[in-house]
Amino acid sequence: MTISEKIRLTRQQKKLSQGELSTISGVNLKSLSRYELGTIVPPADVLKSIADALEVSTDYLVNENRQVQIKDRELFKKFELIQEMEGETKSMIMNFLDLAIRDFKAKQAYAS
Repeated sequence: MTISEKIRLTRQQKKLSQGELSTISGVNLKSLSRYELGTIVPPADVLKSIADALEVSTDYLVNENRQVQIKDRELFKKFELIQEMEGETKSMIMNFLDLAIRDFKAKQAYAS
């Protein structure tokens, strides 16, 4: 997946318009459109602004792998600990996460 595709898809997943992303990131709307179309590649400082606005890392936008990048260090540490767990405790945490995510998505759907 290219940088332009990742910017566009991430923006869409976050339910942001190009105008909203332009405002949040401080990147000119016309330039942002060109970045998403892939006609030009954003310079490093602009890429950083876009990544920050989308709440992803620049590595995520640049690298072609599909690994999830977690910017929240506290959350990252917790997921590392959960990954080390086994059995009932891990299963219980995974079930709770599934419920919390389902609840979050339902609230988002009704808010739209």
